[in-house]
Amino acid sequence: MPTDLSSLFHVPTLILAWIATLAIAGGPLLWRFLNYRPVTRCEILQAVANVVATGSWLTLGLAAINAHERGLISVFTSVLVMAFLFAGAAGASSLSARWCPDKRS
Repeated sequence: MPTDLSSLFHVPTLILAWIATLAIAGGPLLWRFLNYRPVTRCEILQAVANVVATGSWLTLGLAAINAHERGLISVFTSVLVMAFLFAGAAGASSLSARWCPDKRS
């Protein structure tokens, strides 16, 4: 049963997922900027890393769930993919926090 990998991505769901990701991960930084509070380069780097990691996690996770629903992978594989994606997103967040430590006193 050959299938096109792009058919695993449901575009309206992905658009909503990325909008929610931008609002949740980038919203606080945008709010600080609009209220004329200083925003550092490290905060921008962390916000971008969070948006990319979370959006990628949602995109690939939704594709894994869709692949399971179509019978292309097993439940165990779908759960394993989601766990690895979540660990990668958490690791990216931890790594970006290590690159730019908080310098507030």
